[in-house]
Amino acid sequence: MKEGTKKNNTLNDFLMMLAATTISIVLTFGTSAIVDRKKHNAEKREMVLMIMYDMRESLKELEQCGSDINAFFDVQVDAIAHPKKFYSYYPELVLHIPVLEYTTTTETIFRSNIETIQTIGDILFVETVSSFYDLRDRFKREVVENFDIVAQKAIEDYNALRDFESDFYPFSSAAYLRVMKGDFEQCKLMMKVTDNDLDVFSIKKQEIIEATRGKDTYDSGEAIQDRQLRKNRLQQAREEGRRELQ
Repeated sequence: MKEGTKKNNTLNDFLMMLAATTISIVLTFGTSAIVDRKKHNAEKREMVLMIMYDMRESLKELEQCGSDINAFFDVQVDAIAHPKKFYSYYPELVLHIPVLEYTTTTETIFRSNIETIQTIGDILFVETVSSFYDLRDRFKREVVENFDIVAQKAIEDYNALRDFESDFYPFSSAAYLRVMKGDFEQCKLMMKVTDNDLDVFSIKKQEIIEATRGKDTYDSGEAIQDRQLRKNRLQQAREEGRRELQ
């Protein structure tokens, strides 16, 4: 009887130790998995916000270009209707030739790094963002750059401006913007991102820029002085060379 009790106690001790070890392993790996998952989700969220912030800022630039093209058309119509005042319209026409500026840093990171796609893990989102960036490039080439080439020549004289079929560009600009805004809104829904989320991201980004700018030790006055010294040395070398050749 005592022998059986002893065996039971040994078995119970073994089972308790096994249970404790099992729980310890589960807690260790389970906690690690939770931490890794939270880290992955945080990285995914940060990456998505970075991309969508870039999309939103790009749309602002493209919308401004669209507004300039529409304004150019309105001024063109007035100028064509009043040929004797053609040159008085010149400054306003120049003012409304669109200039599109945006950085491609985020797009480059998105397209060139396979880890970006793996981190995001949503193929539809990746495809939609890729479509947006493709359209942004086409908007720049087919709308803004083409308009700039033709408009620069058209504003040189009345006849060229009269023959410039600029009515196509407001239509084309609006068509591109409509599709790109649709892509942007679709991405917001897929990733559950709000305008407020992007505003917060924008503020954080600006704070980082300001903090970095505060540590900048660049001295413009010193740089100008240094350039002047180099310019003097270069001029002196030219004079010495000239004397040597005489």
